[in-house]
Amino acid sequence: MAVNLNLDDIRIELIGDDERGFDFLTPETLAPLTELALPTRSVLSAYLDISPDEVATGQVRLKLKNMARSWQESIEDKGERRAFDEEVSRVENYLRYELKEPGRTLVIFSSKAADLWRVFHIPVRIRTRLVWDERPYLRPLLTVMDEYERYGVVLVSREESRFFLFYMGEIAEYSFSLYDYVPNRHKRGGWAQARFQRHVDDHALHHFKTTAEIAARLAERDNWQRIVLMGTEENVARVREYLPKAIQERVAGELPANINDNLNTIRDKVLALEQAIERQVEARRVEAVITAAEKGKNGALGYADVLLAVQEGRVDLLVVPEGLEHPGWECERCGGLIADILADPPKACPYCGGPLKEVEDVVDLAMQKVLSTGGTIEVLRGPIRDQFLKEGIIGALLRY
Repeated sequence: MAVNLNLDDIRIELIGDDERGFDFLTPETLAPLTELALPTRSVLSAYLDISPDEVATGQVRLKLKNMARSWQESIEDKGERRAFDEEVSRVENYLRYELKEPGRTLVIFSSKAADLWRVFHIPVRIRTRLVWDERPYLRPLLTVMDEYERYGVVLVSREESRFFLFYMGEIAEYSFSLYDYVPNRHKRGGWAQARFQRHVDDHALHHFKTTAEIAARLAERDNWQRIVLMGTEENVARVREYLPKAIQERVAGELPANINDNLNTIRDKVLALEQAIERQVEARRVEAVITAAEKGKNGALGYADVLLAVQEGRVDLLVVPEGLEHPGWECERCGGLIADILADPPKACPYCGGPLKEVEDVVDLAMQKVLSTGGTIEVLRGPIRDQFLKEGIIGALLRY
């Protein structure tokens, strides 16, 4: 069976409460930013709370000015200060003239020197901050991307199916729903009733198969990392039965729901499931890192061992407690990272002997390097975060 449906015609629109126009972040979206590094501080990264109250009262612009003033006081070079002021003005002008709707978090990366201007509207809260550096400050976005995987949601009844993308706590409904007419049951007797019941069942069977095929195609096209099936137990079971085996393995849960449930109801149910899954994943990954490091098999704990593995491009998974920051140095020649854990500061890069420059946070730089070499990040929250801090601050699973 093949569904005569052009997936190119299927789009998604974010719908729910009063939010519109959020960006669904992907590693591909951020790849050019992770690779950008300038010889001098020329990149402004702004994370701003644009909730309705902040925008209406002007607090968002006031906070931007206050953060900018703190940076201005620390910049001694007149040319650099002038460049910084120009970037701040670009952000101020966007807030004043181009911000159309309040939302949750506005993220802007701006650099005339790099011909860079990127704006993201994020549907989750991110702490307000302003960073002036040689590269975009991406850690808050990387943290958000770790916390929220892309979930495909299929809501099915015997006659109708709806499809959604759930990401970062928000839900987007695809621009179509699938409706197959299933004849109503009538009171008949004998063979006529039996034939009619088979006719009804055949219609429903065709609908479940079609739903499964469309779900499988959307899962591949839109990179559904996990899938949630919603509806009655019977209807969900029938759709799952017809999913390809590889797609079945992505099913994270089955939830009861009515085909006419509104978007917020569906979102809240999926959000609760996602949070429970994330905590389980964190616990398994922490255990894997600790076990591998203790056995000396493709695991590392602590700044020295992990940053060495980052430099060698061996990190497959980097595990970092939420909010962890640590000062250190970056080699100007090879990009190697050294944490400030020594009694005496290093005089040269331990990897290549090149000159070093101080950096505020080697953890953030390590995360960016891991992503640029195809690794993944796990940011720990809750009780598991405190446990991992005791084990070694930072950890990794290695490729070899």
